[in-house]
Amino acid sequence: MDTSLISKLEASDSVGISSLFSHHLRSFSDLKNLKKTKKATASKDEQSLARSLAKSFLPFLNTSLSIIPKRLAEPSKFGSEQLAVEFFDIYRLCLDCLESISSQLDCKPHTVQAQRVRMVHCLEAWARWKEAKEESLRILESVSSGAKSAKSKRSLLPVIGDGSADKSLGLLIVEIVVTLVKCASMDQSKGCEDFRRVLLLVEEARPWFRVLDANTYEKLHRVLVSHLGRCTLLIFGEFTIVDDDLARDFCFTTIGEHAKSITKDQMYKFARRLCSSLFALQDSRSALITDILIGVMDSLAHDGKVQIEINAMEFVELVAYCANKCQAKSPDICNAIGVHLNKIADDFNQVKTPFCLILRVYAKGLLFMHFKLKSRCNDRTSSGGVIKFLCDSADILKNLSCLLCSLGSYFHVGCQNSCASSSDDFKDAICLLCSPCISHNEARTRWNHKDGKAYLMSYLTALKYICLPLAELVNSEKKEIIIGSEAAAVSSQLSDIQVVLDQFCDVFTFSK
Repeated sequence: MDTSLISKLEASDSVGISSLFSHHLRSFSDLKNLKKTKKATASKDEQSLARSLAKSFLPFLNTSLSIIPKRLAEPSKFGSEQLAVEFFDIYRLCLDCLESISSQLDCKPHTVQAQRVRMVHCLEAWARWKEAKEESLRILESVSSGAKSAKSKRSLLPVIGDGSADKSLGLLIVEIVVTLVKCASMDQSKGCEDFRRVLLLVEEARPWFRVLDANTYEKLHRVLVSHLGRCTLLIFGEFTIVDDDLARDFCFTTIGEHAKSITKDQMYKFARRLCSSLFALQDSRSALITDILIGVMDSLAHDGKVQIEINAMEFVELVAYCANKCQAKSPDICNAIGVHLNKIADDFNQVKTPFCLILRVYAKGLLFMHFKLKSRCNDRTSSGGVIKFLCDSADILKNLSCLLCSLGSYFHVGCQNSCASSSDDFKDAICLLCSPCISHNEARTRWNHKDGKAYLMSYLTALKYICLPLAELVNSEKKEIIIGSEAAAVSSQLSDIQVVLDQFCDVFTFSK
């Protein structure tokens, strides 16, 4: 073994060392040339030469491959960029030499490819994303071509066989898949093809993830989810990929992997950032915006069913954010999200907290905004004015007043006194309407929930959301409302609006 070259590898500055290694390992070029020969004796000659090279150079290669990754792993402590380039050249040369004599080694399958994965991690440490991607794809191609299970024309990964899968191979494949996703996010590739490849890799890697032990799975899946999220935000943010089908598929894949993650602490942060990117899109992509908003809420709500006491407030906060942002978008988005929030609230109907009731407040608010925005688009004056608008909104306002009475009863604010009265004679018309709603949701329960204060503040925020457009409507159209010939026709709706505004004042006072 050439100890002088090993010493140079360990030295702090050894510029020019690459050519020395190439010269020292020049004998391997004979083996490479022999592999290309078609002579009948080539196979025997190849085996003989490989055996001789392994005997002469294996200790040197092993020592070099032990030193190089340790030095490259910490760029801040390394020398110049030029020296790093030389070290990576040496790294590749040593790996190629090792692979050429692998038939003579007593080692596990894919040992050399596992060494190459280690080099890929060094490339990552140096932010050499394109090289890391290219090397990773070569590793996958090598592993797939050598795997027992065939792969389809479309596949990038080998298929797990019916028997027990090779755990070391599974780890190698998953590491490379995670690296390729990371490269796509860090290199900020703008090509749709890179993102399509990521989708295919994630899909095909799922059975390989199941081969891993729990700790390794959690560690690698966390990295996968993080960089899938970064890719998704790039698609909807900086790059604004115009292929809506690709954007939708990528987003749903990311949401699905987030939902499967063992640690879900980042899920709501990602959802908030994703929704922010969605609302920045043009209204011409309203169908995409709606589909993904619904997908995000469904995924989070499904998670919330399991941990309602833990993350219900986070879900309400996200809904509040989306509801406010929807006001600046098209009426169709408001309507679709409002309808879907009602469906989600139905799923939580048996939960004995005001969670689903607050969701319904936002749902009613969004449906009201749908009417308001459509009316604005159609020119309210030419389409019957505010009187017709209030008539069209009658059901929403009536249901809203009932809903607020239920919430008031839960928090003992506003109309709960009359709702809780033992005699119907003392109940006003609104409270009579509320009674079945209160009974259905068991809203008469005393306010003793551990998150009661947080729910109260969320309720106040929801009330503010619905009160602002109502107050704006009344103030801007008060002349027509007061002196209009058909004003009497909307007296019930005006009473409902007053209930909402009164409830806001009561809750605001009560929360102080």
